[in-house]
Formats: sequence, structure tokens, C-alpha cells
Amino acid sequence: MEALGVEVVFGIPGVHNLPVFDALRHSSIRAVVVRHEQAAGYAADGYARATGRLGVCITTTGPGAANAAAAMGEARACRSPVLHVSTQIETRLLQGRGGRWSLPESSHQRDLMGAVCVWSEGVARAEAIPGMVAVAAREAFRGRRGPAFLEIPHDLLDARVPVAAPRRGALWEPVPPDGAAVARAARSLVRAERPAIWAGGGIISSGASEALRRVAEMLDAPVVTTFAGKGAIPGGHPLAVGFPPHHPHVTRLVAGSDALLVVGSDLDAMNTQGWRLPLPRPRVAINTVAQDARRNYAADVVVEADARLALEALAGALGERGEGVGTRRAGAGARRAGAARRAALKWLRGRREFTEPLAFVDSFAAELPPDAFVLGDMAVAGYWTAAYYPAPGPRAFAFPLGWGTLGFALPAAIGATAAGRRAVAVCGDAGLLFAAGELATAVQESLPVVAVVVNDSGYGMLRFDQDRRFGARFASDLRAPDFVALARAFGAKARRASLAGFRPALRWALRQDGPVLIEVPAAFAPPITISPRWPLAAAPSRSTGSRR
Repeated sequence: MEALGVEVVFGIPGVHNLPVFDALRHSSIRAVVVRHEQAAGYAADGYARATGRLGVCITTTGPGAANAAAAMGEARACRSPVLHVSTQIETRLLQGRGGRWSLPESSHQRDLMGAVCVWSEGVARAEAIPGMVAVAAREAFRGRRGPAFLEIPHDLLDARVPVAAPRRGALWEPVPPDGAAVARAARSLVRAERPAIWAGGGIISSGASEALRRVAEMLDAPVVTTFAGKGAIPGGHPLAVGFPPHHPHVTRLVAGSDALLVVGSDLDAMNTQGWRLPLPRPRVAINTVAQDARRNYAADVVVEADARLALEALAGALGERGEGVGTRRAGAGARRAGAARRAALKWLRGRREFTEPLAFVDSFAAELPPDAFVLGDMAVAGYWTAAYYPAPGPRAFAFPLGWGTLGFALPAAIGATAAGRRAVAVCGDAGLLFAAGELATAVQESLPVVAVVVNDSGYGMLRFDQDRRFGARFASDLRAPDFVALARAFGAKARRASLAGFRPALRWALRQDGPVLIEVPAAFAPPITISPRWPLAAAPSRSTGSRR
């Protein structure tokens, strides 16, 4: 792992994996011991999203590995490069044991992880461990990216074997674009009078923000970002729409375009309102996997390549055609983006039910330093942050929208802070309790995590859905603890703040060393970016709507 550039791992020691933790204490790698294996997986995911590097979690056999399954599923759905190393019972018991059972044996452990990881294999010989670790790490970066699982029988970890020093090298090589495909893409886009760009998480993972900005300016095209693509273009750029595609004003901008460049997105259900969004033709799609480019909507041109390399090549092709700012539409794209942005903001500000959550999100924009990393949980406050927090740049925001796992934000923030980032986790009261023990981890490791808990004493999103669908509330009210007292019991600093006092409380929290918790007693109405409130109500059939 040192040869692969790993600097920190997250996990829990067990009898079977103690040799790994013994080796870690003699290495340059920092081992952060968490309080639950699921948190180890989320922390590795948060580290990967904050840095773009490999996140690593270490678990032990059976329940230890299984506890991390939900986190692996989230990492797979959000395409985070994570390496999950776990143990297995000793090799002599794995082979020909005649129906015996050895605690804590999990005979289908690799199958379980294969369902939630992109790659799952085991080691049969001690000599193979270094090579298999390297293979697993590279598999985490291959194609769509995602978590790789490696299982090692625990007796192999005690073996003494001659091992050559591992070769250092890049974990992934970006896929270059086909020149002919880039040329077809350029021809399709330059014919348009009103092009638009749809930027997804592939922009972030490939480091393509600068190339995206250049192409957007050459095309004079407004840029709409997905949840995973937040920060792909600076919020202050005149071509940045700054609002998600769910707003009717943004939807009309996209639908009213006469060409669409889709970069690093598979046009998933959550960003297209269940594939209801009308997208213009021609469509040019850039994706590392061609199948993903065509999975949900048809594409007229597909460039199967790394987003940065493809956009750089596209900029070159556009430049050869003499396309550039000042030679085409004299800022019409910026005017379209600005009009949609202003109309969407006016619509939001004009709805009384949105006043409080918008003020809450405005506090982050006003107080957070530009290098802060914000993580939203699957809670109403997290939904608002995901939709409307103006991320200042790439790798400034993370959200578990791939799988929708509750309890992600706090442990993922631990991963981000272990990478040297100041992290703010936006949680609900229910989600924080999934991983409240990780406050102890943050205190023990002196990590600068700010946990913001919007406490409505229940499942706020379910209450909204119940009111709408059933006219009654049930199984959604929860007994919440005194979060301030809970955080202080762990040794963290904590305050309770009203919505009116949240901004100064956040300012105070950011001045503190180590972990801080702010409890905000409030109940927000959900934004229109979540499925029960999608503006586009009539869904076309899958055969026509998703491919048109």
C-alpha cells in the first residue's frame, strides 16, 4: 500500500487482522480506528471523494466485512475508488473441511462483496498478497470506478515470504479519445445556435474543470451540473447556471437548446426526474464507458474517453474551426444562463416554505472558507445543501445519492478530514445516530469535523410523503437525544443554535480546533429536487422517454 501511495486507512482491528495493524504501526501509513465497519467504508469513500486518491478500509472476517457492505454499495453507485481488505478463516479450514464450521466463517463472503463492489477476489498464497493488493487498487480505478474487495485468509498474514519491493506507478491511465469521434462531436456542436452542457461527476474524477470551462466558453454554452458534478465550473462564472436541472427555468433552458454536450454523466433518474426531462438533439456524450453514455438517453455521438482528455481534444477541434468567444454569439449563452439563474432564484425566494432552508444554505456560502469540504446526508437539510450550496470548485461537496444511504455524512467527513480537509457534515437527527460513535473517533484523532444536526425529531422526508400520500403520519416520529450533551460527553465542543443564530454559531465552530457539533432545532419543507416534489409529473414510457 505504501508503494501505491496510500497515506491513511480506516478500519477496526480484530483477532484475524491484527498482523495488518501491527504492520501499519511500523509503516508510514496512518491507521484511523473507527467505531463501526460501515463507518470505515464511508470514511474511505469520503477520503477518495475529497482527494481523488484511493480510499482504503480494513475489516475482519464475517460480520466485520459484512458491516461495510452498505458503504461499499454507496461507493459503487457513486463510483468512488475504494479498496476494502478483509480476512477469512485459515486456509486449512477452507479446504476440505467436510461441513465443519469455524467462527467467524463466512463461506460466501466474496459473493456478498461481489454484489456491492466492482471487483471481488481472494488470495490463495502469501507470496501473492502484494501483487493482488496492487491489482485490486487498479481495479478500483478501472472503467466506471468503484470499490474493490480483497479477501486474505488470516494465516497467510503470519507467513514469512521473500517479497520484492513493489514497483511504484500510477493507479490508472486516462483513456485517450478517438480523433474521428472528437471531430464528429465538434461538427455536431458548432452547427448549434443555442448549445448547452450537462456536466456530471466524471468532470470531477478526471480533473476536467479547466477543460470544461474552455469548451463552454468556446461554444458560449450554459453549463448545468448534476449533484455529483457540483463545483465542476466555478459558481461565479457567467456560463454557470448554478441551479440543478429540476427547476422549471433550468429545465426550459436545457430543453430549449438545440444541442447538448453531456460530459461524465449517465443521465440518471435523480437528475432527470425519472427520465422525464426532455433533452435536445443532437446529443454528444463523453464518458469513460460507452454503454453508460447511451444507457438512459440516445446519443448521436459518443466519445469513449477520459473527460479531461476528450474535452481538451474537443477544444482543439473547435479551435481549428475558428470557434471562440467573440466570434460566435456575442455572449448569448451567458445571457441565457443568467436569465435562468435569476428566474429560478426569484421563484425560490418567492415561496414562504423555502425561506428558512434557503437561509440555512446561505449561511454555508457566507461563512465557509473556499477549501472546506461539505458533505450532505440523506436528510432534508442534506437535500437542500446538495441542491443549493454553491460549491466553489471541484471536490468541495459530496452526497450519497448513488445508493441513498443514510448515515453517510459524518463518517465520510472523518475520511475527508484525515486527508487534511476541513469538513462540514450536514445531517438530520436520525442520520447522525447511525454513526454517533464516530464523534469519539473525531475526538481521538483530533479531526476538524463540524457536524451540523438539523433536529426535527423524526424522519422529515417520510412525514412529507405520508402527508401527501396517506393524509396521516406514522412510524416517522423519533425520540432524539440531547445532541449537545452527547457531543460534549465524547469530548467535542457543541452548541445549540436557532436558525436565526446559525450563522454566528457556524462562524464560531470554524474557529475551533478539533470536532464541533451544532444542533439546529428546525423542520424544513423538502426542496423540489427530491422525487415526491419533481415538477415533471407525467412520466413517458421507458421505451420512448429514456431513449428519445
